[in-house]
Amino acid sequence: MRLIFINHCHPDMPHVCGLRFGRFADAMAARGHQVVLLTENYPRDATTVTAAQLTDGLATHDWSTPYVLACSLIGHENARRAREGRLATPWRQIAIGRSYLINNGMFADWQSGAGDYLPVLASEFRPDAIWATFGNTDAWAIARALARRAGCPWVADFKDNWTAFIPPGLRNLMAHRFRDGAHMTVLSEGHCDEADPWFSVMKTVIYSGVDAIDFKPVDSAVFRITLAGSIYDRDRLTALVSGIEKWLASDARAKVDFRYAGNDTEMVMAATASLDGKCRRTMLGYIDNASLAEIQAASNVNLYVHNERCIFHHKALELVAAGRPIISCPDETRETRNVAAEVGASLFVCADPQEVTDALKVIAEGVLPVPAPENLKTFTWAHRAEALEAVFERVTGGWS
Repeated sequence: MRLIFINHCHPDMPHVCGLRFGRFADAMAARGHQVVLLTENYPRDATTVTAAQLTDGLATHDWSTPYVLACSLIGHENARRAREGRLATPWRQIAIGRSYLINNGMFADWQSGAGDYLPVLASEFRPDAIWATFGNTDAWAIARALARRAGCPWVADFKDNWTAFIPPGLRNLMAHRFRDGAHMTVLSEGHCDEADPWFSVMKTVIYSGVDAIDFKPVDSAVFRITLAGSIYDRDRLTALVSGIEKWLASDARAKVDFRYAGNDTEMVMAATASLDGKCRRTMLGYIDNASLAEIQAASNVNLYVHNERCIFHHKALELVAAGRPIISCPDETRETRNVAAEVGASLFVCADPQEVTDALKVIAEGVLPVPAPENLKTFTWAHRAEALEAVFERVTGGWS
């Protein structure tokens, strides 16, 4: 099939927003499909191709990998200033409402940047189907416009929280405007529940995947605690650190290494200052997914801070696939607990510092079961792409 994927975040961005579509584009190309990934240019000042260059690029591209079509931002300065917080109230609210009502989203400048390429994609690439993720509604607006030009179906992907991301007075209207998608993929069962009140279209859960992990024995000389991802809430981080500190006071082992990987280094450094002299602290900053997966697979325990605004944490999938014990603080959804349980992963949901301490005591004994590697193979992008392929076959008439 010839497929166009649309995601605002470029796959090279050091952020999880670029991961899902970038990896699925790779996986679908590996399955023999021709995939164009339309996105915003990254970095912002990167050179973009002209429409004429796109025609030549499509004709000569090696389709064993996706063609990444990065678009510049054009015009719509008020909307840009509004989303960046550079407009005062009430002008910001006016600009936001105007952008949604007139342009169907907050990134009309990205829509404009993509606009010159749509005729070429429709006439030269001739897609069989289009897949666009929310993210933001602008990806859907581009998909709908391109689908109308190309005469093909478009599929909406729902990976974020509609009620958290769309202003209250616009939720029904925006949902109504994008009711013509041929199908909807959702990131999780929780996302399906979130989407159902707004969208009546048929839905399929397509979990994101993980990169294949090379499992190695954990070093018994050092007890490694790895915290990864966004922190979201300083108080929750404090509770997590308090539990670690109490466990350190009660544990006699000589070497403990606390590591943090993510963009909130300054906050974590401050919150873990009390651990100085009790364990080694290592701040890794943002690291690529492959390196992070290797670190997590070699950890005695992996930690993360739960955020209820995230209906389903992608990091939970990564940690389950790493095959090591996990601590989530202060909560986690039933769906995530079930995903972990189904493959035999040890997930400890800790509501307070004492529960963190108790979980670490159990984990430190080293007698917890380990998920079977064959069970974790279903978590890879290559395996998840099989279900995504079936969705496209269905909407294009190739699957009865």
